[in-house]
Amino acid sequence: MNIKEWKVELRRHAEAERNALSPSEHSSKSKRISEALVRRIGEIMDSSVRPGHRPTLFTYVPVKSEVDVTPVMEACWAKQYRVLVPKVQQEPKQLKLFEISSYDDLEKGSWNIPEPVSSAPRFHDVKQIDVILVPGLAFDLRFGRLGYGGGFYDRFMQQYVRSGWSMPYIIAGAFELQMIKEVPMGLFDFRLDELITEERTLRASATGGVKR
Repeated sequence: MNIKEWKVELRRHAEAERNALSPSEHSSKSKRISEALVRRIGEIMDSSVRPGHRPTLFTYVPVKSEVDVTPVMEACWAKQYRVLVPKVQQEPKQLKLFEISSYDDLEKGSWNIPEPVSSAPRFHDVKQIDVILVPGLAFDLRFGRLGYGGGFYDRFMQQYVRSGWSMPYIIAGAFELQMIKEVPMGLFDFRLDELITEERTLRASATGGVKR
């Protein structure tokens, strides 16, 4: 089995596992994860406040059985921090970022995923992003991330690498059942700085070590 086939099989299994959560389990575990994300991302964003810089979060809008991370957006809005969400562009494959100030700035887009409305302001200066909250299907203890197969986030992260810019802090929230032994990593796949589940918080050694 090559790496592509391996990833396809892992995605199939991971999504089935996540979809099998009962509504009550999903709700209670999501709440614990999102509360921890709000605290942690709040710490990072608060520490990035400085003259001439507005703390900026790049996040996603959860769909289906994903962890509900919308409380993170709400917490940032309450502090007047900038919240960015992506719009998928297929040709060429890339994520375009837009600032949203409320749920009114969202509409159903590609694959029925909520996306910014056409009137939302486009955001270009990715060096201003402090934190990226990324989605994923599975994760491992080496901070590997298994995405959905489009490669959009990997391409987005590569622009920092190619340009020699400092990377934003990359964090994810996931259910404990999404943890697997190993995520197969390709040359351009990125790793997280931190991962939060309903049971534990893990931080990469370069950014503070494992918390618990």
